[in-house]
Amino acid sequence: INWGMVVFGIEKLRTVTTGGGIKLGVVDTGIDATHPLIAPNFKAAKDFTGSPRGYRDVNGHGTHTSGTVGAADSRIGVAPDCALYHGKGLDDSGSGGDSLLDAIEWCVEQGCTVVSNSWGGGGQNADWERKFQKWAEAGIWLIFAGGNSGPNTPNSDWPGRSRHLLNVAALNQDLSPASFSSAGDKLDTSGPGVGIWSTKPGGGFQQMSGTSMATPYVAGMLGLYRRALELAGQPIPNVYDLRTML
Repeated sequence: INWGMVVFGIEKLRTVTTGGGIKLGVVDTGIDATHPLIAPNFKAAKDFTGSPRGYRDVNGHGTHTSGTVGAADSRIGVAPDCALYHGKGLDDSGSGGDSLLDAIEWCVEQGCTVVSNSWGGGGQNADWERKFQKWAEAGIWLIFAGGNSGPNTPNSDWPGRSRHLLNVAALNQDLSPASFSSAGDKLDTSGPGVGIWSTKPGGGFQQMSGTSMATPYVAGMLGLYRRALELAGQPIPNVYDLRTML
């Protein structure tokens, strides 16, 4: 079992819901939809990069993050009964541009209310910021990696530091900040990001570390939380109120 399940009390949250009835999205390098722990929850995927392989993941990053969100095994997937969607916005080498926004848009169109984004970098973009605001005002929770530039960085990666998004730092098992995790006062929350086991293209498993690993953990947890609120008939906070709560 991944240590984060225990340290973050996810089993307790899963006594309320295991994710059934909620659609969760991942924007990354693609997904192995045939993986035995992905296939039961996989609903749809689409490539926005023009890869000759379509949405299939040959990089490994996207299948790992997708498994953390919603693998059909509670030792790996935080929300093991969710409906899982994947927008391939990063190409096979892990790079992306406007394809990333297109992938988010597609996930939202499919009905995903929480979308995990383990990517960042580059300068701030006003057109992107307008889209992030539109999604935030529509009630969508976009979860982003804070970056792996270390504790001496003046701030976390963009677009995660946009006020319309939530961004995530990585923790060690003792809940200390991971040595690689970016810093900065915009970091909104944190999650387990060191030595995380998840799904690997081809049917196996692999262990990875990074704010890329912490981000889908938090996205999965927030997916469970949002579903718990729905089941209890409670109002769903917007991303701005959610940041204050976190």
